[in-house]
Amino acid sequence: MTTYSKITFCLPALLLICCVVVGCSEVRAPVSGKVTFPDGSPLAVGEVRGYGDGTHIRANLGEDGSFELYEVKPGDRVPSGKTYEITIVNAEEREVVVVRPGAIPSAPPKITPLVHDKFSNAATSGLKLEVPKSSKPMEYNIEVTKP
Repeated sequence: MTTYSKITFCLPALLLICCVVVGCSEVRAPVSGKVTFPDGSPLAVGEVRGYGDGTHIRANLGEDGSFELYEVKPGDRVPSGKTYEITIVNAEEREVVVVRPGAIPSAPPKITPLVHDKFSNAATSGLKLEVPKSSKPMEYNIEVTKP
């Protein structure tokens, strides 16, 4: 087999491999934002979570309500070209109960939700995040209501 024949024979396979490798690379984008109440005050406790097309994204809220979504670990970017259903979870204050060592608490700590419970369920939150197929930074701000 001549060199020309070998190249001609292998070229389609090589092109197919290149297309698969390039086609499989997923575009990702940094997505950040803030969670606030209608009066502009921040929600400083809780998590933002998103679900879409088999992908789960999440972020913890900062004291100023800010967040940066990630997929697996902080710093990861969000897979783009998808729509995510967004929820706000663990947005609650827990009463601090001081119990002396070895004693049994008299009652469980009181938990006070900070946002309306509709935001903790993707079916009722009404929050959707559409991330275009781009690697450009994106800002997604969320407004929540109190219970």
